[in-house]
Amino acid sequence: MRFFSRRLPFTLWLCASSLSVSLLADSAASPAKLLQTAPIRFEPNSGLQPSPVKWIARGQGYAFAFTDRAALLKVGNRSVQLKFDGANRHPAFAGDEAQRTPSIYFYEQKRLSVPAFSRLRESGVYRGIDVVYYGNGGEIEYDFEIAPGANPSQIRLRFDGADSVHLNEHGDLVLALGSGEITQRAPVVYQRLASGEIVQVAGRYRLASDGTARLDVGAYNHGERLIVDPTVLFSAYLAGTGSDIAVAITHDAKGIIYAAGNTTSLDFPGGGTPAQATSGGSTDAWIMQIDPNGGANAILYSSYIGGGADEFLKGMTIDSNGVFYIAGQTASGAFPVTSGAIISTNAANAHGFVSMIDPSQGASGLIYSTYLGGTQTDECDGIAVFNGKIYVTGATDSSDFPVSGNSFQATQAVGFDAFAVIIDPTQSGAASEVAGTYLGGSSEDIGRSIAVDANGLAYIGGLTYSFDFPVTGNGYQQAYHNLGDGFLTVLDLNAGKLIYSSYLGGSSADEVKKILINPAGQIAMTGYTLSSDFPITQNAFQSVFGGVANAFVAVLDLKASQLGVGLTYSTYYGGTGGEVAYDIKTDASGRYYIGGYTMSYDLPVTANAISPSSGMAGVDGFIAVIDPAKGTSGLVYGSYVTSDGFQVVYGLDVDAAGTIYAAGFTTSNIFPNGIGPNNASTGKYSAFVMTFTLP
Repeated sequence: MRFFSRRLPFTLWLCASSLSVSLLADSAASPAKLLQTAPIRFEPNSGLQPSPVKWIARGQGYAFAFTDRAALLKVGNRSVQLKFDGANRHPAFAGDEAQRTPSIYFYEQKRLSVPAFSRLRESGVYRGIDVVYYGNGGEIEYDFEIAPGANPSQIRLRFDGADSVHLNEHGDLVLALGSGEITQRAPVVYQRLASGEIVQVAGRYRLASDGTARLDVGAYNHGERLIVDPTVLFSAYLAGTGSDIAVAITHDAKGIIYAAGNTTSLDFPGGGTPAQATSGGSTDAWIMQIDPNGGANAILYSSYIGGGADEFLKGMTIDSNGVFYIAGQTASGAFPVTSGAIISTNAANAHGFVSMIDPSQGASGLIYSTYLGGTQTDECDGIAVFNGKIYVTGATDSSDFPVSGNSFQATQAVGFDAFAVIIDPTQSGAASEVAGTYLGGSSEDIGRSIAVDANGLAYIGGLTYSFDFPVTGNGYQQAYHNLGDGFLTVLDLNAGKLIYSSYLGGSSADEVKKILINPAGQIAMTGYTLSSDFPITQNAFQSVFGGVANAFVAVLDLKASQLGVGLTYSTYYGGTGGEVAYDIKTDASGRYYIGGYTMSYDLPVTANAISPSSGMAGVDGFIAVIDPAKGTSGLVYGSYVTSDGFQVVYGLDVDAAGTIYAAGFTTSNIFPNGIGPNNASTGKYSAFVMTFTLP
């Protein structure tokens, strides 16, 4: 696993207005050097440091000292000073957010107790301008806070100790320092109005001939405070020497990241005591727990899941205990199954698989695992967990796919049918499938995503080519259009009853890739459409089809649903080249987060985008945040995830604090420091994970 590059003795990354330090050895990188360490402690100089040092902060392998004139970074035998030219000679320093325990020093037979703080404010650096430093894991970040009426053009940054300074094509400041580089991201500037509304402001650095950088700011409300804010919090490549893809990502209440995907690497990064320590061969599934602040134990757990042939993980979720549940397809005759499996052998063809892995159980962590399918071809695509039961959907071409006696649809229709099953992992053999049904019409049907409500009802979204796909009289759209439609179906699997079912699409091809149940009980869906007449609501952010294909966000209220009624929000999202969205999440404010890929050079983006323009290589990742309450102004955030290779965002999540988690793959570098993953030169895929916040 590598994060940035082995060729640099160290890298200092300033993300927007942030000082983010990542240390890399010339030897193989360890998790301690990849993922940042304990929270930063800001301490006043208690006499242990020489004058003129006022405050200090330490990280793993580096230290900061703050004086009236500069913030000094010491790494190894190199030093860099961030100076504010023309600034107040005597700014005021004050700690904020006192930490519970002081720092204790034993010095010359004395015991010193020094208070520690989570934030350090340097007030009056310029007239009306403060600098606020704070820790994010093992990184130091800083904001400029510009008071109403203050002039941001006062800000002049100088980096003494750098060999040279230049602006790259993204507007980032790049400092040469021996064999390494320091990169300070282009500024993100915004105002938070009294109403709570966030207004983006154009901003860029302008480099003078003497090497100082000034902040150029576009038009803004001079009566409100202006903030220059960092964006990316954490990023890492998860890569061996083969091809690696991250398919899904989520988090728990402690901030631990859970990721899963597929790998051909025999040296995919390991951690903990895995259920399967080595690759089974060819392509395997993988799962991983990451603690972004875990130091030497950053990778808490990493395991292969697979046999001698190909496995393709399609879906992942976790429960409240941090147990993984994964689903996908395997062609292996020796896929790891447990004694309680529904189906324990595979004679031929590719079949679905469902596995439950508890990292806390180490090598015995494979709690339940089974093939799922008949004698033909099957795949599992979506997975959910409710009350200890595993809900799975996918597609099957098998006439003998295992279904239960009270199935809604007990027999295969034609070709591939969607299916939905409930598995009780505490049971054994055939008894562990407590409910199961086909779902389809006279053409092909695929279940892509599944969600479960508080009553245990299963909501399935996917793709159908069947004109006679089962729909209900209260379905929003009861007639098949053309070339494939999305669908949403609600089943009481235990009773074998169809509760609700509807097509979703226009006159060309459409597909639902992912669904969720929002806090109001409405169903939000995303995917792609090639239809210029896809159903769009009047409050849409983007009401006009961009061309070729667009992603979409559609929200159905099933309580109000009847023919043509119940679609509370629907919008296109995309440009003229084509988009596909793979994942959707929502927050407490009712905003929807989607991620996928785009081939458009004119994707709608916002001023605070991580990457505001396409990498021009044909396929870029994207992340968008859409607020239905804001109508045509509803694009809260839109950004490419890109560089000069191919990128896709497959997995997305958001926490209560507004931190966004993203995962996917790239063939080049997508992170701000400009250094690619270890297999970029070969054109192979590297998995990535990243987290960031919106201003």
